[in-house]
Amino acid sequence: MPSITDSHVIPLSKTKLIFLVLGALVLAAAGVWLYMNADQFPEKSPLFAKLVGLVGVIFSGAGAAYGFLKLFDHTPGLIVDSKGIFDNSSGISAGLIPWSDITGFSVSSIQGQRFLSIEVRNPDQYIQRASGLKRMLVSLNARYFGGPIHISSNALKIPFDQLLRIVGEAHVKHGVPD
Repeated sequence: MPSITDSHVIPLSKTKLIFLVLGALVLAAAGVWLYMNADQFPEKSPLFAKLVGLVGVIFSGAGAAYGFLKLFDHTPGLIVDSKGIFDNSSGISAGLIPWSDITGFSVSSIQGQRFLSIEVRNPDQYIQRASGLKRMLVSLNARYFGGPIHISSNALKIPFDQLLRIVGEAHVKHGVPD
């Protein structure tokens, strides 16, 4: 039976989620404003401005709705234990990633936002087990960012450096050697 120190349960941060929802709502409002005022930008195509506004509303609105739902999600954001890493930290979470699937880790950064990138033996397996829009987003992650699984600490109740330390130590202890 694993000891308590063998399992790290990292909850979702309700405070961070509130700020993420508020930020998404502000971006959605900006998209509405751009759409409604597209004709006031003669140097740009009004159709293009409306399209950008509409896309902003759709993605920001979806992000706000998802964040709002996550506020009521009592499932931990991340569990790191002897079985592997259970990811429930975002809209494109991977679920359980067994240690036997993990081949390595790296840190990626997009516009100053750091992500823990998890390299797996069969990336297509993680793309195929997603469905609908989530599958498309996971596939885009794999194509443009080197793999389908990327974890941010944005919605987690933990700083990114501590997340790296926990995952690294657990990988040394439980990871499967090649």
